[in-house]
Amino acid sequence: MEIKTFKKAADNIKKLKLLETDDCVIAGVSGGADSMCMLMTLLGLKQEFDLDIIVAHVNHGIRGEEAERDADFVRDFCADKGLTFELVNADIPKLAAETGTTAEEAGRNFRYSYFCELASKYNAKKIAVAHNSDDNAETVLFNIFRGSGLGGLKGILPIRSISGTDGKKYTLIRPVLSLSRAEIEEGLKEAGQDFCIDRTNNEDTYARNRLRNIILPMARDSINSNVYGHIGNLSRQAALVYDYIEQETEKSSSCISRIFDEQGNKTGVSLNISVLEKLHQAIRQNLLRRAFEMVSGKLKDVEETHIEAIDALRLRQSGKRLSLPYDVTAFREYDRIILTKSGNTGFFVEKNFFFKGELLDITGEKGGCESGIYGITWEIRNRSELPLEIPKCQDIKWFDHEKIGDGLMVRTCREGDYMLIGREKHRKSLSRFMIDNKIPLHERERIPLLVVGSHVLWVVGYRQDESCLVTDTTERVLIVKNNNQKR
Repeated sequence: MEIKTFKKAADNIKKLKLLETDDCVIAGVSGGADSMCMLMTLLGLKQEFDLDIIVAHVNHGIRGEEAERDADFVRDFCADKGLTFELVNADIPKLAAETGTTAEEAGRNFRYSYFCELASKYNAKKIAVAHNSDDNAETVLFNIFRGSGLGGLKGILPIRSISGTDGKKYTLIRPVLSLSRAEIEEGLKEAGQDFCIDRTNNEDTYARNRLRNIILPMARDSINSNVYGHIGNLSRQAALVYDYIEQETEKSSSCISRIFDEQGNKTGVSLNISVLEKLHQAIRQNLLRRAFEMVSGKLKDVEETHIEAIDALRLRQSGKRLSLPYDVTAFREYDRIILTKSGNTGFFVEKNFFFKGELLDITGEKGGCESGIYGITWEIRNRSELPLEIPKCQDIKWFDHEKIGDGLMVRTCREGDYMLIGREKHRKSLSRFMIDNKIPLHERERIPLLVVGSHVLWVVGYRQDESCLVTDTTERVLIVKNNNQKR
């Protein structure tokens, strides 16, 4: 007999392509209703997708014997179904105290870190967790109440990327996100499948529990019976809008420049006010969020009022300062908004706009610069001395010496840089080239460029411009090599 609840979850998995054939999946299973429904759904798809399911259980060290009972329950279920079972015991209260976070946040961080470790161990690409549509509604409201921006309205996404402590990326999926808690419990009842009950979910100690147990039920009973569904629809629409804003923001991301001190340490970021003022407010403020995260390393607890205050610096006099979360200071300095960690003082070098680079003397036969930033060497050879075949290597490029002209230099990117692309030598801005080639924002200011003025002849380690290529008529060849190949 086909159970409606499991079929609905399975259909959504296929619709969103959460699983692929031969997937190895790390399934986080607490033994509660949600995770048991997820595990039953995955088992139902095991043969169709030829899945390898690894069940992971975390004992948080909070509920004593009750937690041990849950672990035994999941272990026994796995033994009966022939599934691999992995258990880890943690002391989450101690970890929360050590990291200065709530037990809820410390537990979540520990779980995801552990799941990533298992994914690496079993060479799994997918990690499955059991959030449902009620959890999504709680998350959206929680984000609204704590002052989140549009990104908070996205709620819980069915699929996203997650990184382990080793930097490896995995795909986090939520197979039962389309189901309500009532649907899940009804499906398990119909299947005759027991599950564990965590009594702490019924306590109103945590803010999220108060949303779950008091506020949302009150809204459902007193305002609209489909409140969970309506919030879910809102979160899906917000996710689409937010994705569009992210794409548009990426087009303007070259507006952000890294700032370094005299020792080369990153001290903050700078934004050009004249560029900001041309942007729609939604794009501009999202760009400011990105800039803030580049300095602080996180956005949690950063409210819309903070971003609006930074944005308002465009209209204030030079020297106006703001104190922001995570010890970040924002101030206006002439035609720029600067974000930096409080206490960073002294001489600022703005890489994208200030650093002049190093001129290459290509009048002689050989030369080079071996700075820690660039590591570029070059030599000039007669074409007749070289092999007929031009090297096809990202870190060695040949140029027609006579076509280059004066003023060749190595530096990093700045406004107005461009390349000539293709046989017709179509002019393309460097910022567009980097966006099209999906070069991350934090890497762009580190990439050396071989330039004459604003004309980029080579994005080192990437593409060569078409204007100075070696041809059959070339007599002398400038060979440029990138010796610092770590990008």
